[in-house]
Amino acid sequence: MSELNMTGENQEIPQTPRDLKVLSALEIWGVLGIGQLHGLASSEAPAEDKVRLFFNETERSCYATRLSKRLRKLESASYIRGHFFINHPKLFTLAERGHELLKRRGAARLPGYRDSIDESLVDHELTASAAGLVMSELLGLTVRTERERFQWNSRGGRGPAPERGISDLWIVDRVQPKAVEIEMHQKSENRYADIFEAYRRKLPDGGAVLYLTAWPSGVRCILGHAQTFRAPFIYACSLAEFRRTGGRAFFQSATVEDGPISLAPTAARELAAR
Repeated sequence: MSELNMTGENQEIPQTPRDLKVLSALEIWGVLGIGQLHGLASSEAPAEDKVRLFFNETERSCYATRLSKRLRKLESASYIRGHFFINHPKLFTLAERGHELLKRRGAARLPGYRDSIDESLVDHELTASAAGLVMSELLGLTVRTERERFQWNSRGGRGPAPERGISDLWIVDRVQPKAVEIEMHQKSENRYADIFEAYRRKLPDGGAVLYLTAWPSGVRCILGHAQTFRAPFIYACSLAEFRRTGGRAFFQSATVEDGPISLAPTAARELAAR
């Protein structure tokens, strides 16, 4: 790995396992904030601190850490790209040079990468990453991102797919695979009818669709539509409760007989009831 020095020549800098972890995370998640990258690097941090970081909550001290200094070097060397948006800590995406490094190391998982993000998508994309990081890093679930399930081109766009109704996240589970939808705002009733019908056609037997809702009446809204459109595979949980419990909150069903779903390991599920 190298970066440009003051004379414009390439200066070698030692490669570290953490560099590859950063690049790999950006390849898979697309865009991550400085707090989220600190959460991935903080293996010894308490779970509640990691949840805070995964939701990209930061302090000024985050910008003075060794990781932050390393991120600046990676950015200067054009392995990653930094982005600034109002009301958000600094965000990062992968750059072409970083993806090429992953491919040379045999560590690339996708044929393309995302190198930019529209401001209108920032809240949703960071929240989807936050939920996925909590599920994978804290709960030990196998989570696939939207990027991993579409064919993406080298500039971050996605290729044609037979059906666009792909979930934000997918939890791999042989018994009950789960689609996860990050719902930042309420959609129209007709839109939910179309989405639920698409899931009815393509969801594997025994599968479920889990909604994480960001507005106060979100759970009631989603479950009301699920009942109206007879979609017992739909479950909902508030994003605030999911965050408060570190992913251990229950996803409620519109039908009493189906009961709630918890993503927590069996031994820890009782924490969600507190």
